[in-house]
Amino acid sequence: MPIKHQLLREAAEKEALADTFTRYAKTLAVVFDGIPAQQRGGESYWKGPAAERYQAHAVQLRSQIGNLETGCLATAENLRRRARQLREEAAQAPDPM
Repeated sequence: MPIKHQLLREAAEKEALADTFTRYAKTLAVVFDGIPAQQRGGESYWKGPAAERYQAHAVQLRSQIGNLETGCLATAENLRRRARQLREEAAQAPDPM
């Protein structure tokens, strides 16, 4: 049976890792800020096959980055949930002698 302080240490480690995933997800959210994925209104600064490939690739990358952000946030929540469970287990664990 795990000792109380081991459970609490593991919970703290999971919380710290969750914070890291959350910070990482927040930085992913702004990766494409300022980089247009498509032409705006009457702006025709770039046309042709290369522009079309760029736009298609940019849309795909934005989607993948969004999926990665969602995955990071879900992982952070799972880590926090497990940390709560560990703290509850620690509260039930007998004190070391």
